[in-house]
Amino acid sequence: MASAANLPVNTGADLSRTGSIVTLIPIVEIKRRLVDAKLQLTKSNAITPETCATLIRFLTYHIPREENAFKQIFDAYSTPVSYKQRFLDQNAFIVYYTKGFDGPGRPKIEEYDTNSLQTLQYGFRNDAWVAMDDLFVEVEYSRDKFKDNDLPLDNKEELINLIDKVLASVDSYLQLARVGDLDEAMRE
Repeated sequence: MASAANLPVNTGADLSRTGSIVTLIPIVEIKRRLVDAKLQLTKSNAITPETCATLIRFLTYHIPREENAFKQIFDAYSTPVSYKQRFLDQNAFIVYYTKGFDGPGRPKIEEYDTNSLQTLQYGFRNDAWVAMDDLFVEVEYSRDKFKDNDLPLDNKEELINLIDKVLASVDSYLQLARVGDLDEAMRE
């Protein structure tokens, strides 16, 4: 049975410091580790099962392999879902049929989109997770399928492309951060 969710699922992230540099640093660190992994792959003459084993150990040491833990890092920085957004989601039927009427002389409840930053953050977070999971799966598959074979694998470009895909999503997320905050987090 399929289910849909309009609001992001609570990952248990500590929301007491959202938007702070302290919570931005782990996301910048994920980017830094992905760049390091890409550099290692680029420098490798050939990708072997041992290269994949080393890569997966490096990645899982610095980047959570489990979806909830990965998303939690992003959620700690992201703009939380607002009360208004929760109200709209929980009362969608009423809002739809009243056409957002919130009383005489008041603007329609849906008139101002206050959650566009939150929507973008959670969207890029989800894109980053999907790409990261694809990378984990490909590296694990290469490590396990060919572990008894010392011949080089021909998926170096594919692995680099997967890393680039994760980096693109993480970069898109980081572009939403305040410029001064991103610069400071990168220095940390």
